[in-house]
Amino acid sequence: MIHGLTFKEYVEEEKQKLSEMSGAEKKQYFIDYYLKFVIGVCVVILILIWMIVDLALNMRNVVVTGGVVNVVMSDEGYDYLQDDYLEYLQLSTKGNKAYLGNIFLNGDDPQSYTVFNAEIATNTYNYVITDNDGLEFMAKVECLADMNEVLDKDLYDKLKDNLVYKKSGESGSEIAAAIDITDTAFTKDYIQTGEKVYFVISGNAEDYESGLNILRYILEKK
Repeated sequence: MIHGLTFKEYVEEEKQKLSEMSGAEKKQYFIDYYLKFVIGVCVVILILIWMIVDLALNMRNVVVTGGVVNVVMSDEGYDYLQDDYLEYLQLSTKGNKAYLGNIFLNGDDPQSYTVFNAEIATNTYNYVITDNDGLEFMAKVECLADMNEVLDKDLYDKLKDNLVYKKSGESGSEIAAAIDITDTAFTKDYIQTGEKVYFVISGNAEDYESGLNILRYILEKK
């Protein structure tokens, strides 16, 4: 019931009112009685559409997760490691995603270290591209794969002169913690720095291959 009328009776009454109004009166009547309702309905519809799209995007299969730490990379570089990588794998961007986070560790902001430490402790990243400060921090928290153990023979033969050794965690054992990618076409094209740039693999051992696949892809850049 609407104002004591059935819906059908209410519609007929409104039609009768409108038929007796001029164009200007109809416009003002709509503004006075219906505009807020229409706007509210549109807002609700937009929110529902946003929620559905957001849910669909978040449900995409995550092919690989990476982090860019203390390094300024161009938008083209992010595209290369995300959508272009999915295209390289012949995977649809609708059902898959290659995630890439951006982190700057700031000595004046201890929280940046705390957040990053929590992320790597929970195996958020399969790989990280970083500068020396980021590499030193990651080596201290003992979250890096030993490249001597994870590289296959072809990659090892190609990269053995670019391996960077660091002492890992409290044990202080030395591992091949990173690969120097400073002189690669990828770094020269996409990363704005005059310093060394390193590639590391982290996360769960069963996911190391995801990081290695990205490494192979980066090395193929001409």
